[in-house]
Amino acid sequence: MSKRKKEQLLPLTRWQYFFKVLYYNAAETTEFTYNQVIYRKSEELQAIEQRSAKIHLLLLVLLMAMFVLVYRVHSVWIVIAYMVLVTAGEIVRYCMLPKDIKAHLTDTGRRARVR
Repeated sequence: MSKRKKEQLLPLTRWQYFFKVLYYNAAETTEFTYNQVIYRKSEELQAIEQRSAKIHLLLLVLLMAMFVLVYRVHSVWIVIAYMVLVTAGEIVRYCMLPKDIKAHLTDTGRRARVR
């Protein structure tokens, strides 16, 4: 089953929204595309995504600190501690999202092009 067909069968949930915006800064855009429908984000969701971007920045700074510490101390426990911190940070980011994500998205009436 292709990704596009799977996306059409599943309703948009907080979990799916979280993973669709995981690898880019979602706070930079005011629109979100799902199932070829372009949605406009609410002000509250945009504020949540801006706080989420700050958590990402903190995790990046911790990553740099982890590399310096590992280089100087040569301990795998620092890497394990960082992995725990990243997991906790991502859980916090996920829990910040509203449970009903569709309530914070408004259909613009526009559709994305199919390639």
